[in-house]
Amino acid sequence: MGNLQDPTSGNNPPETAPSGSNSLGQRQDLLRRSTATTLTTNVRVMNRAIRVESNSAELLHLALTFFSSHQYGGSIEPEFVWRIVCEADANFHAPDVRLSAFSDQQLSYVNIGQRGFMAVDHASREAVGFLPDALLKDGAKFQYRPPLDILFCMTASSLGLVPLSGGCVAANGRAVMVFGPPNSGKTTSCYLAASSGLEFQADQVVFLDARNHQVWGDPLPAVFRPESVRFLPELEENVIPSNYEDCFFYYFDKSKMQSPEARPVTPVCSLFLDRQSGGQTELRQISHDEAFSLLRECVLFEERSEIEERISSALHSLADKPVYQLRYNSDPALAARYIEKMLG
Repeated sequence: MGNLQDPTSGNNPPETAPSGSNSLGQRQDLLRRSTATTLTTNVRVMNRAIRVESNSAELLHLALTFFSSHQYGGSIEPEFVWRIVCEADANFHAPDVRLSAFSDQQLSYVNIGQRGFMAVDHASREAVGFLPDALLKDGAKFQYRPPLDILFCMTASSLGLVPLSGGCVAANGRAVMVFGPPNSGKTTSCYLAASSGLEFQADQVVFLDARNHQVWGDPLPAVFRPESVRFLPELEENVIPSNYEDCFFYYFDKSKMQSPEARPVTPVCSLFLDRQSGGQTELRQISHDEAFSLLRECVLFEERSEIEERISSALHSLADKPVYQLRYNSDPALAARYIEKMLG
């Protein structure tokens, strides 16, 4: 083994601590695995509960306020655990933060900027994350996409919820689901329909409950394109400008057009918007098979094979009800009138 010299003899140069270690030779916890998350609370969401653990009281407050309309009723057993560490990050500058994500059959992961991340392990029903504390500040939900929204969408399938890209307008517990590609008029038509006295449930994501086939709206502000706001002058004093990279938009707090207590609604029909310049307005009912195929394309994520049967059953329940396609000109007010009639 060779001769071992006395390290204190001065004959050998001092050893340098390896990268990622401190002066005592202990490896640094670069992933913050040892950070204690001793603060806890249970958050109710869509008739479920999530146990939130953190090192930050601000994070717990954010969770309770973000889902504030769901905090009613008695206590229920948590079905999932979120463990989230929050720290100051001087290099975090919103709204320039970039998001990237990947997933496989058991793990979903999203990267937030240079240091932030959230990861969901569906097998263990746990999520872990590190968030810059700038995301917790007052008004943060109107500057960039709230992190708890992303985390909840990643968790939803394990809670028996199917997140769909779409909108929803409701009255007296009955709802019209509204779908369509970007710039098809979903947000504006839902807003205009709700302005007549209906409830503005969602314009970005709707959550189809696989347990009872009811629908929950999203807790997010509505998102309007700049050109939409120009045609809705009443919005100009009630929207907050924001952007993501080179995409500019306006946030609108739609909670004033919702019930103080979030409740599930029962879909009576679905409407797919096909917005075209010129041409004749045409409303047609589509077949079950075509409806199912279109609805399947609205599912936010490719999900695990073991829950595919649950997703398919929930989507078939929507396709069993009337599903329409509306081809219309560029004015979303026309689509809004159809939505109102469907709930009339």
